[in-house]
Amino acid sequence: MHSSLAVTLTDTPLGLTAVRFWTRTKFEGTLALKRHINPTRVPIETKESYRWLENL
Repeated sequence: MHSSLAVTLTDTPLGLTAVRFWTRTKFEGTLALKRHINPTRVPIETKESYRWLENL
């Protein structure tokens, strides 16, 4: 689950702005895949970290 919490400049919580549930589609062979693919050449939309940008 990725969630985003809105706060004021004085750190007063306003509430959740987004919540997204997701699961990984592949678990096997990820280490072998990392050896063959340069992570800096992979589009950001295909990375797990893109979910943080979607909530932003």
